[in-house]
Amino acid sequence: MSDMLQDRLDIEKALRHYAIGLDERRWEEWDLAFAPEAAIDFTPMGGKRETPDEMRARLSKPDPAWLFAQHPLYNTVIELDGDTATAFSHYQMETGRRGDAEGEIIRISGGGAYEDTLVRTAAGWRITERKVFMKWKETRRVKDEVTRG
Repeated sequence: MSDMLQDRLDIEKALRHYAIGLDERRWEEWDLAFAPEAAIDFTPMGGKRETPDEMRARLSKPDPAWLFAQHPLYNTVIELDGDTATAFSHYQMETGRRGDAEGEIIRISGGGAYEDTLVRTAAGWRITERKVFMKWKETRRVKDEVTRG
């Protein structure tokens, strides 16, 4: 396999570590996505800029209403430049929280794009900056059709 193809595969792997770590609250995966000096910038969608550690601390707080999240990535385009790279990906998000009524879920669906800057480190490719853009969002109340233990 060519070095360029391996770099692209390793960059996509780093991008997916973010999604899996976030959605499953598997912070050991999350750590594989980021360089130590990284930032996640939600300001393009009205949020704030924070470090991965700050975001993890915020999302690690107990939240009995939280049920699930998924952030699949697609349409990823990667530009390599030696030991740095940029990536653009579309994402779709689905999150679910317990509603006020028995068996109700507040479901938030949305989609947007990530613009990432990455660097090659001794441990592999890592994100140094992620800008998050939202293109659409819908919130609705639905019946929970999954049996939960």
